[in-house]
Amino acid sequence: MIRLFSILATGLLIVTACGPSEQERNQQQQREQQMQMQLIETTAEFNSQMADLLEHYFDLKDALVESDAELAASRAEVFLAAAEDVESGSLNDETNALWIAFSDVITERTREMVGEDDVEAQRYQFEYISESMIEMVESFRPVGFTIYHQSCPMVRDGSADWLSREEEIRNPYHGDRMMNCGEIIQRI
Repeated sequence: MIRLFSILATGLLIVTACGPSEQERNQQQQREQQMQMQLIETTAEFNSQMADLLEHYFDLKDALVESDAELAASRAEVFLAAAEDVESGSLNDETNALWIAFSDVITERTREMVGEDDVEAQRYQFEYISESMIEMVESFRPVGFTIYHQSCPMVRDGSADWLSREEEIRNPYHGDRMMNCGEIIQRI
């Protein structure tokens, strides 16, 4: 029995000793982010437009938190106009192509949302909008403040994510039914 315990302990020591340390994993992640940032170059004007777009996104999210379909449709119109007004022509080809990919999903899904008067249908479109906005923020990092990537594990047979300026969970997918259902995935 002691011999078995000794073998297991030695095996565990070898496995943990051979893997990268927490510090090494963090350094690798920083190197990957730096490499990605080298490909993604933005301008001050583009970042300003992205910051405005984010503000309109947060307003839209808040309307869904309140379960107000009329207000959500109105805020979706403003968000759509902001997305369509983004000028990305001064960006390098890779960054511009990335923005266009995000923009296509954002504008298509927001157009669908504007025409909806049912908050559940709006929330469905918001899932796709949020996915693109999360990727956009992670890629461009257009603002100098913390944005919270949050998630609810109980949305339509799976989970759904969103961005928030606040650390407090205010769930746009359930509103007052399950206002605090969710968790912070990361701080961006």
